[in-house]
Amino acid sequence: MWLRYPFFLSVPLLAYARWRGYSWHEECDGARHGYWAFGRSRLLRALLPWALLLDAALAALRVVYYPLWRGCTVVCERFVIDMLVDLAVAFDDPALHARLPGRLYPRLIPRGSAVICLDLDVATIRARRRDLASDRCLAARVAAYRRLAAERGLDALSTAAPVEQVGSRIERMVGV
Repeated sequence: MWLRYPFFLSVPLLAYARWRGYSWHEECDGARHGYWAFGRSRLLRALLPWALLLDAALAALRVVYYPLWRGCTVVCERFVIDMLVDLAVAFDDPALHARLPGRLYPRLIPRGSAVICLDLDVATIRARRRDLASDRCLAARVAAYRRLAAERGLDALSTAAPVEQVGSRIERMVGV
């Protein structure tokens, strides 16, 4: 499942952000990048993290918890850790995850889940991923992932090795 942006209740706030110029897209070298700069808005600072938390909870109930209850295995390629990183960068707030509502996002991850943060240096990411080569928030996002992984004790796996080796390490980490 890909759950990075389960927008429901947050849609009016995101529309407000677009209208006020706190959210925009840019095209560069054939890649489209979306940016959030929410730090200047008191309304967004106060409400958006809570609205996105509720959106994530609703999505988790539908596409994570219900399938788990039915006995299915669920793999989330994006989820609350990514949402926290995006919000931290959007608000230019490296400690967002350390206070409410940021502390509540990881609680949506089911107990016993394997959480793995894939890590790579910014230069190599830019070289490997043409779509990220011109992303001006990439370094801030990588730093936010690293900080969050370190402070929450999450497994960080370097993807500098060949894909087969990384895949084998992930399989060992999740017990496959």
